[in-house]
Amino acid sequence: MGFTMLPNGCSWYETHQLGGCQRRAVPRKDCTQLHPPAASTQHRLALLVPYRSANGQIRMEDIAELCSRMDSLLVRRGISFQVFVINQVDERPFNRGALVNAAVSTLLGQTRFSVLTHRRAFDYMAVHDIDRFPVTSNASGCESAIADYYAFPSTAPRVLHPKSFAGGVLLLPLSLFRAVNGFANSYWGWGEEDNDLFLRLRWCGLPPKHGERIDWCMEHRDCAACKRQKQLLDANVLHAHENRMRSRMEHPRRHMLRDGLSTLNFTLRGEPRRLRCGRLRATALDVNLGRTLDVVHDDRPGPVGAT
Repeated sequence: MGFTMLPNGCSWYETHQLGGCQRRAVPRKDCTQLHPPAASTQHRLALLVPYRSANGQIRMEDIAELCSRMDSLLVRRGISFQVFVINQVDERPFNRGALVNAAVSTLLGQTRFSVLTHRRAFDYMAVHDIDRFPVTSNASGCESAIADYYAFPSTAPRVLHPKSFAGGVLLLPLSLFRAVNGFANSYWGWGEEDNDLFLRLRWCGLPPKHGERIDWCMEHRDCAACKRQKQLLDANVLHAHENRMRSRMEHPRRHMLRDGLSTLNFTLRGEPRRLRCGRLRATALDVNLGRTLDVVHDDRPGPVGAT
């Protein structure tokens, strides 16, 4: 019931739990002119996979299936892409949003790292859960639907289905990610960082659109590391995350400017390194996340609604 689509064009969950169904007639100029996309018809995708293992080491079996399916589908369809595994190696709780911010920050300064420079720069990105895979059969035209899904999202971000909002596999131009200052860094542990990003994109007038026919064409299979992490979920942390996200509904831009890509504190442990992943070469970024100044004094619950 929670994710039933309503006549207003939004899901029940967004309408009743994310401040209501609100859509702008046109995107805000703040989001489309701050970092205008490069004028190019040859697009290149950075496929960013946040990752956390028990011992800091990347288990190749966790990413092998993803690389295999990306290789068999996207390469054949002529989509230029590179896989980046963003490996959190510090002792802090997992922080999916901050890891993606670290990867984007690294890519924007990619001339420092020769392993990242290859042909041309990336102009769009996929925030990709490690346990989401395109199906291998072509039932119901899935190969075409998947290729369309991973193509450059020229009009709006693209997300899997109404349950995702901005999670699972989110496609968006790098310019838009920069314009909303990326993810919030303040969600330590699982949950709600994707809804926080959704609020930012919705404020821009560019909420993610659901991929056509993609519901039948993506498989969700928990990786071993994902299962271990989910077993450690703390209900109090989840509740705190939800309260924080809800407190940001009224003024998402205020928090967008003060908590995100521009305020990230991280270091790389060593230089990026190449991993053999099936027939692909993935790039591993070993990331040490540092605490940032979480703006908790501005996270008091307020009236629900977005501006």
